Parts: sequence; structure tokens; C-alpha cells
Amino acid sequence: MKAAVLMGPDHIELKEVKTPVPGHADVLIRVEACAVCSSDLSLMAKPWPGQPSYGEFIPGHEYAGTVVALGETVDEFRVGDRVAVEAHLGCMRCRNCRLGNYTACLNYGKKGHRANGFTTNGGYAQYVINHVNTVYPIPDSVGFDEASLITNLGCVLYGFETAGGYIVGDHVVVIGPGPLGLISVEVAKALCARRVFLVGTRASRLEVGRNLGADRIIDIHQENPVQVILEETKGIGADLVIETSGLSRGAG
Repeated sequence: MKAAVLMGPDHIELKEVKTPVPGHADVLIRVEACAVCSSDLSLMAKPWPGQPSYGEFIPGHEYAGTVVALGETVDEFRVGDRVAVEAHLGCMRCRNCRLGNYTACLNYGKKGHRANGFTTNGGYAQYVINHVNTVYPIPDSVGFDEASLITNLGCVLYGFETAGGYIVGDHVVVIGPGPLGLISVEVAKALCARRVFLVGTRASRLEVGRNLGADRIIDIHQENPVQVILEETKGIGADLVIETSGLSRGAG
């Protein structure tokens, strides 16, 4: 198969490599779409802990595709199924995994833990292997491009779930119009927020947010977001603030 292999710092090449063979509890997926995450750019520039050696590593952790082969014990899927994936498979042995917190596996990169696109090969390839526990069916109504971002949607939904206190009709502020911020706008609208304010620095991304349903976009180079939000909520302010810029105070 063809795959984009990381050969050195910021050096990736398209190469012919062996198509992987699924283990007894794996599925082989033909990759139909793979998104590019800022994490990918970071690990291409400088290796992350547990990352395979240059010349052997295929990045990419946000992908979707079609099942083309099954491990001998897999009966949850059929060849031809359209699927989305998550990157992490816990070791299922450490305390965190046994409590269900497998994305914080204490055996990262060891004892069976996999993080496709980080510690094991990922989706910048024609085919990739996933453990059956990290594969999810998608309906025909969901395109592969959209499905490749489904873990981002999961992050946002988890945030809303764990933040607590959200009530239909609340004012929601989203800071940072990147992929997670834009998805947060859509989720807030789907959950019937009264008004959604999107705060950012780049006009082009803010405009995307407007098209996705943000009721008020605020460019911090032109307006004071605190002042705008207080004025437009009659001094009450935001009921829920979602921070997705990922920058510490004063950065950038």
C-alpha cells in the first residue's frame, strides 16, 4: 500500500509499504478520509513520547473509512461497513483503564496500549488496523470527511456533559474559532442556547462560525468581548464559557 511515512523532522514521504494484517480482534480499514490535526504538525517537527522511529512511522489519528478485512474473532462488523474510529486503545490493565479512563492509560505505548497516529501507525495510508473496540459504524448520511472529525465532536459533547449546569436558553461564549470551537458553536445551537457568542482573532474563521450559527462574532482586535457580552446580555454575562484556543494567558 501507499503511505505517508515520517522520515525525519518535518520530512514526510509517500512510500510503498506492506499492508498491515489484522490480529484476531482487529479490523483492517481502507482509509477514505484523514484530517490533519495540529498534533500531527507538532509530532512531525519534534517526536512525541513513544513515537516510532523515523522511517517506520505513519502519522494520522483522525480518519474514517471502510472495513475490508476482519480478525478471526470479530463478528461486530462486516466487510463493507462504513466506520469512524478513535485513536486510543487502553491497555485494559492499569487502574485508569479499569475505571474506564483509557484515554489516560498509565501504560501509554506499552502493554498493549495503542494510540494510532502517535505510538502506532495511523491513517496517512491507504489501509490501517484498528482494534474492534475503537471502531464505530456510521450511517450512509454521514460523509467520510465529516466522520473523520467525529472524535472532535466527542470531545465537545463530553465537555458540555461534564461542565454541568447548562440549561436550554443559556448564553454561551466560545473562545477560539478553531475546529473544536466551531464544533462547540454547532453543539450549543443544537442544544438550544439562547445566544452563542464566538470570540477570536481571525476574521476568516469567525465568518465560518457565523455561517455555522454563531449569533454574534467578536474580533478582539476590534471589540472588547467582555464589554460586548455584558452589554448584549443586559449585564448578566455568559452562563457558560467554552475555551478552545489552547493558549496560556499572554501567549501569541
